[in-house]
Amino acid sequence: MAVPISLPTGKVMYLSIYEWLFQLEEKDVDAFYQSCVADDLGTYEENPFAHKAPFGRLEIEDSSPEIEEVKVEEEYE
Repeated sequence: MAVPISLPTGKVMYLSIYEWLFQLEEKDVDAFYQSCVADDLGTYEENPFAHKAPFGRLEIEDSSPEIEEVKVEEEYE
């Protein structure tokens, strides 16, 4: 899976989530954007976020048994 990154030139480039989260350090983000613009990387896309997952419903099945309240008669020291 890839993250779409919009550049100031209007182009979009895709970077893997692993690279975006774990390999690209925060101090290097500005240099990364500048090098992408300088190298004229990316492609023009009308809607770069069109490749995302379609909207759907999330169904949650509650299969856990109910927890009963138990009164503790011993006091902790």
